[in-house]
Amino acid sequence: MGWKDSIIGDYNWAFLCLPSFKHKRAAPPFYGKDEKISLVMATIMGLQHALSMVGGIITPPLLISSGFTPEGQNYLVSAALIVSSIASLIQIIQIPIPFTRLVIGSGLLSVMGISFSFVPIAEQVIATLNQCTCAGVACSPGGTCDTCTTPLEGNCLTEEKAYGKILGTILVCCWYQVLVSVCPPRALRRIFPPVVTGSCLILLGISLVTTGFQEWGGGSYCASQVLTTKALCTDGEVSLPFGHRYYLGLGLVVFFALVFNEIFGSPFMRNIQVIVGLTVGMIVASSVHVSDCSGGTCKRLRYVTGQEISSAKWVTFLWTHRFPIGFYAPAVLPCLFAFMVTTMECIGDVTATTEASMLEPVGPAFERTIQGATLADGLNSFWGALATLTPVTTYAQNNGVISLSRCASRRAGVACCCWLFLLGVIAKFAAIILSIPSAVLGAMTTFLFTGVIVSGIHVLNLREGLTRRNRFIAIMALGVGLGVNLVPAWVNITGQAEYPNQGNFWPVNPNWSPGFRGFRDSLIIVLSNGFSTGGFIAVFLNLAIPFDSTTKPDHADPSLRENSNDPKAALPIDGKLAEP
Repeated sequence: MGWKDSIIGDYNWAFLCLPSFKHKRAAPPFYGKDEKISLVMATIMGLQHALSMVGGIITPPLLISSGFTPEGQNYLVSAALIVSSIASLIQIIQIPIPFTRLVIGSGLLSVMGISFSFVPIAEQVIATLNQCTCAGVACSPGGTCDTCTTPLEGNCLTEEKAYGKILGTILVCCWYQVLVSVCPPRALRRIFPPVVTGSCLILLGISLVTTGFQEWGGGSYCASQVLTTKALCTDGEVSLPFGHRYYLGLGLVVFFALVFNEIFGSPFMRNIQVIVGLTVGMIVASSVHVSDCSGGTCKRLRYVTGQEISSAKWVTFLWTHRFPIGFYAPAVLPCLFAFMVTTMECIGDVTATTEASMLEPVGPAFERTIQGATLADGLNSFWGALATLTPVTTYAQNNGVISLSRCASRRAGVACCCWLFLLGVIAKFAAIILSIPSAVLGAMTTFLFTGVIVSGIHVLNLREGLTRRNRFIAIMALGVGLGVNLVPAWVNITGQAEYPNQGNFWPVNPNWSPGFRGFRDSLIIVLSNGFSTGGFIAVFLNLAIPFDSTTKPDHADPSLRENSNDPKAALPIDGKLAEP
């Protein structure tokens, strides 16, 4: 391949770029995981992945750091982008461990970002450690407590010092995921067959679609407060109630842009659906305004302003803002539960990536992929905590990008890592991303997350398909998981002042010890998440229900010992990878 082909590519650009108005047309080309696409193609495809995941990356640190100083909050956003870029690169390139059969990384276009599972834990720990009273009157550490003339009562830690204790606890708990990753392939295949991973994918996609719809309506926080405090959703200068027609209209702009592009767009334009949708939505959001005449004079309020961009720094990096590392024992159990959830989430996400990459999500190569992905999750969470971030996990929305763009090349993944690193280091770029209205970003991610559900439906029908046993497992897991997502108040009543949210299932007793309160909170966190609840049910039933005489388990099916991805590899009866 010459330098011109390496940079531009030897493609039929007329076919790729010219719009088509034919009723029947050729499908856009598909690029496999090892396809050596050109630099231009990789740059554009990688930008789509970066744009689709940046909202998920920055949201957890923004929620956790709500009480931090502005400098600390801005730092965490940039640090989250940098850590996610490096963690994704490790996940994509797959690093062999010398003298073992283990690898670090999935070897697919799998990207990583900050996990949402640890947000409620961090919020609870910070709220607990931040409690402080002066002569029986509540005060704020680092603020009104500093003028107290009597001994302070309570933990009396600032939010940033409490956050340091969370990081130290994560450094200890993340090794659970590392231990899971080195389990024998036979055990992983027995615990996580297609009926389990497919059910988990469907529940995960539904949970994510819920988040996307909340953002489409104005934002996740105002969505949770819509029945109580009725907090307004804010984008730029505009503050409107959740679900306002203006927010819904902005999201519909993205929707119709995607539909129009799919009908009339060229193959290349259809391959960059994410960029098209976000660009059109951002142009419209920047061009329109909301008129506010409540004060007697009408004001033109804009969704997108340049204030965030002008006030941001030009360059930043890791450890320019630091937190004192500590340890908080009551948070250990919730963190272990959260790592269980992220482990299942990782396996489900990688299964979806495998399916979207036109590879078989069964066999020795897939098991090696799962082992490497879970090990990368654990190790990346460890060094990510050292880099001042809560755990990272494999993201799901990029599977939708792969399906829409038909590009699973790891070169696009490497380009995505470069974009994320650039966005994190050059803070001005991150500020531009932060200025995208929630409705625009939410509408785009809604359609990406729906692709995860479709992948889950496909995985459920792999190999033996929906036998009576598998159908029963899927019914039970999806029934409870969907119920939790659709009616969360059966465990949690959202919109309360304190987290974990109060509910009638297990009300909080103020006389409980911190350890027991932490145990209760961890169970509530698990039960109030349809993905984790349904996933645990699927795993338990798969292990407990015997196989029918006419149905062979996946690990006993000789056909599964054939590696559809690598014809040289084989899996003998003992479950060990054979040498090529």
